[in-house]
Amino acid sequence: ERVKQLFGEIVERRAPIENLENVNLHRDGHEVVLETSALPFFDGRGRLAGYRGIDRDITERKQAEVELRQSEQTYRGLFESVLDAIYIQDLEGHFIDVNPAAEAMYGYPKEWFIGKTPADFGVAEKDPPGAFREAWKRVLAGEPQRFEFWARRANGEIFPKEVVLNRGSYRGEEVVIAVARDISEFREKEERLAQAAAEWTMAMDQFDTAIYLLDMDRRLLRANKAFYEFIGTTPEEAIGRPIVDLVHPEGEEQPCPVCQAQEAHRDTTIVLEADDPNNPSGRPLEVRLKILRDESGQGVGMLMSLEDLSRTRKIEERLRLAASVFENTDEGVVITDAHGDIVEVNRTFTEIMGYSREEVIGRNPRMWRSGRHEESFYRDMWHALRKVGRWRGEVWNRRKNGEVFPEWLTISSVTDANGALTHFVGVFSDISQIKHSQEQLDYLAHHDALTGLPNRLLLNERLEQAIRHAHRHRSQMALLFVDLDRFKHINDSLGHPAGDQLLRLVAEKFVEVVRQDDTVARIGGDEFVLLLEEMDHAEDVIAVVEKLMGVFATPFHLDGQDVRMTASLGISLYPRDGTDPATLMRNADAAMYRAKEAGRDTFQFYKEELTRNAFERVQLENNLQLAMERGELHLLYQPQVNLHTGKIVGAEALLRWQHPELGMIPPSRFIPIAEESGQILAIGSWVLKHACLQARSWLDQGLAFGRIAVNVAGPQIRRGGLVEQVKEALDESGLEATYLELEVTEGFIMQQAEFAIEQLDELRRMGVTLAIDDFGTGYSSLGYLKKLPIHKIKIDRSFVRDIPDDPNDMAIADTIIAMGSSLGLSVIAEGVETEAQASFLRSAGCAEAQGYLFGYPMEPGAWPALFEAEKS
Repeated sequence: ERVKQLFGEIVERRAPIENLENVNLHRDGHEVVLETSALPFFDGRGRLAGYRGIDRDITERKQAEVELRQSEQTYRGLFESVLDAIYIQDLEGHFIDVNPAAEAMYGYPKEWFIGKTPADFGVAEKDPPGAFREAWKRVLAGEPQRFEFWARRANGEIFPKEVVLNRGSYRGEEVVIAVARDISEFREKEERLAQAAAEWTMAMDQFDTAIYLLDMDRRLLRANKAFYEFIGTTPEEAIGRPIVDLVHPEGEEQPCPVCQAQEAHRDTTIVLEADDPNNPSGRPLEVRLKILRDESGQGVGMLMSLEDLSRTRKIEERLRLAASVFENTDEGVVITDAHGDIVEVNRTFTEIMGYSREEVIGRNPRMWRSGRHEESFYRDMWHALRKVGRWRGEVWNRRKNGEVFPEWLTISSVTDANGALTHFVGVFSDISQIKHSQEQLDYLAHHDALTGLPNRLLLNERLEQAIRHAHRHRSQMALLFVDLDRFKHINDSLGHPAGDQLLRLVAEKFVEVVRQDDTVARIGGDEFVLLLEEMDHAEDVIAVVEKLMGVFATPFHLDGQDVRMTASLGISLYPRDGTDPATLMRNADAAMYRAKEAGRDTFQFYKEELTRNAFERVQLENNLQLAMERGELHLLYQPQVNLHTGKIVGAEALLRWQHPELGMIPPSRFIPIAEESGQILAIGSWVLKHACLQARSWLDQGLAFGRIAVNVAGPQIRRGGLVEQVKEALDESGLEATYLELEVTEGFIMQQAEFAIEQLDELRRMGVTLAIDDFGTGYSSLGYLKKLPIHKIKIDRSFVRDIPDDPNDMAIADTIIAMGSSLGLSVIAEGVETEAQASFLRSAGCAEAQGYLFGYPMEPGAWPALFEAEKS
């Protein structure tokens, strides 16, 4: 219990253990007294990790001490015979008596010692200052002392000794008894062991393979640097710990194969793949275990190695790859020895030549000579091989079936590390196949894969050639740019296979209606370009254009249904509209867009004003970037009314741009530019916030305007942030969601229905009213309408404009109103300008309307008067 108490106090102080005596039970049952000396060691964070030390068996000495106290006679016998040196000193340190072992240790006779002190043969410069004096004080105080001490023999030799001091009685006098042991041999063994350990570590650290030594209880004894790098720790943290804690710090559900082998104490080699759950490294490993045994065959330790197989695997993979390339390459390979005799051929060789491997091994390639080359040809070949080690050229050879064919052959010489010739390698291919492939590649490079028409590359080549021809002969030609209208709707509704089928049908019909010498090209997507040479009169061009437009007069049969299509066509003329391919293409493209703007299903000749419009467009885009900062944008509000009561039920926010130089710019000019340039996102957010602020202001003034309607552009929804924009605008303005109505164009909804529904659903749950704007222009279906979380549809003004004069528009409006009613949707008509239009819509069941008949777009300040007029 005293030892346990002392040990606890030492550990608590994190102090060295100095000569701690303790009694232990030997395995044969008798007690053994051990003296423990140990030093603490700490981990990288300064925490006590354990003790390293030495236990010395002092049982014999302890027994001697006891017997000395029991009997002087027994003491004397031991005193004279014990192998350790014993000194009897008075309390001042003078020697009174020494035993023969002390005489032998120092080489002095007993008489020399009497009256002297240890200082007379000590080596003060090698001992810690004051250490002996301190030990002497303690032993006089009754504390036995153990320490190491350097001494000098009679022959001058300096040696270390271990000394134990105890108080005792000698012939009735109080004395100090010292027992000393020469530990020179022990120290030499320690040094040799330390040197051996250092040399082992230095040697093992040279290996990239992790090597480590375990005891039979699987605790780490030592390891090399690679091992510590592998487990990511240091020797101080790892030595003495169970290996499973180091390699599997998070534990194991079941022992891994390596752990099982260690527990079974058997030699083994195990490969752990990188994805093996028992492999902590993420790299393929080969684990070797060797049991170390003593002379009796008893296991005393386990030597382990962990080898990273990554490099070996890469080498093996390269060898497999090389073998795979050799065997699977599309070129024939022949390998001969230095004498030209064949040692190996690959599979492609047998396919090209018709010979099996067995038929050619050991024979000379002369066997398949065609006889079409002179001997000088082969002399030049071998001369090049001897001079530069390589020859390349075309050779005619003969297959096994007698067929002569051309091949492209490369022969290389192979030398060993000393530069001696060892082999020749010939690599060849059938040139006829290569030429065929080149023709195919050339076709693919110059033709559209879907339609087989010339592509942009071939078109440019023919256009350049046609310009040179027209320049020489002073003739004219036309370039036609054709774009299918609303082709994306075909892909979205019928699928891409149907779209591809349509493109092929259009290509076939275009080729049919033009001359054989004209070029019909597809340059991408739904865009076609036609090059018409020898077109000296505009009437000739128009005649071809009418044939092309006639292609779309009848429906196209796609996937079991008839589909009607139209196209927009732009025309540029050489030399009037350009004298180089790029200019002619650009101008024809500009004319095509002019046809789109004119309503599609038509054609336009290029005019100079199109270029001016393009420059104006760029100027508008640049100015639009600064419009919000300069305060040039503002909102007007047009009333929406109940057709039956005439009361105002809403106000639509309409954006206007007052440019300081260009004046009032209509939305039809700058909104498309904003959408194409991406500025619509910032503009849309600005409109939403200002409209909500105005609505809040009207409510604060007591004006019951109904709902504020705000148009939302497709890109605002496409970006996925519309819901957050709306929440932010409502929060900043303090407007309740029930006062806000968002209008989304039918065209965008049809293109992005699935993408938009999720956001629209969330807006509806917030209480926002949702309407489809420009209804009737986007090819909506009842199926789509039923899916959409909308409240209202707005009849496009194009169907209202000619009411009541156009029965078709009246029928369309009537159908839309009936459709909305059947789906439980409110219907509003825009562009109502006459009482006749309002009367028809009212009788058809349309609930709301807006237009000049009820009020023009007005500044916010004009609305209070409008409400006063409504009251009166």
